[in-house]
Amino acid sequence: MLNMHPAHHHPSNGYVRPEEAVGPSNPMPEKAEDYVRKGIDLHELGEIAKATHYFRTAAEFGDPVGMLMYGLSVRHGWGCTANRVLAFQYLQKSAEHAVGDLNSRDSFASTAAKGELVLAIYELGICFRHGWGVDKDKKTAAYYFEIAADLGDPDAQNDLAWCYYHGIGVKKDMFKSAKYYRLAAAQGQELIGNSWIWKDKYGGPTSPTVVEKSQAQSSIRA
Repeated sequence: MLNMHPAHHHPSNGYVRPEEAVGPSNPMPEKAEDYVRKGIDLHELGEIAKATHYFRTAAEFGDPVGMLMYGLSVRHGWGCTANRVLAFQYLQKSAEHAVGDLNSRDSFASTAAKGELVLAIYELGICFRHGWGVDKDKKTAAYYFEIAADLGDPDAQNDLAWCYYHGIGVKKDMFKSAKYYRLAAAQGQELIGNSWIWKDKYGGPTSPTVVEKSQAQSSIRA
């Protein structure tokens, strides 16, 4: 999956004309998901402005993953002028589609597509946590983190665990905090200094178990 950490990208304010993005060696995609795939390929090649053009086109076609990618691009200024209000609008639309799709479909075309839809829900929580393009609301942030965490996103699991640990947006609950930290750890994202989460009084064994790891992985594949 595309690495979407903002520190790994260099923003540009350049505008990509359609004739620059599409040509004989770079034909026009036929479906919205093809625009997304092409955008990701260009993004990984460092052609950020062109990638954002494709993400925007996919988003305008109503593709939820396209909305996610364009929303992230606009939020961080990847190949465009940063606009957090506009970014929030696209991320919100993507998350709304994601919730509907995740509830109504038995399976997805690919595991990556499902992961990106879950990411849309998590990123909406990030917007509310920091007040990016919307009024800061820690309770709503925790709400979206919990949806994404229960769908298997490890970053959401760690962030939700942090919320429960400190009582940010939710009632402080060390038992739930440990539970979500363990789920993230089972996916290889254990945090330094978190050995307390394995204590019996917080509902955990003395070390990660095979059963807990398999449950975490199953929640992603389900």
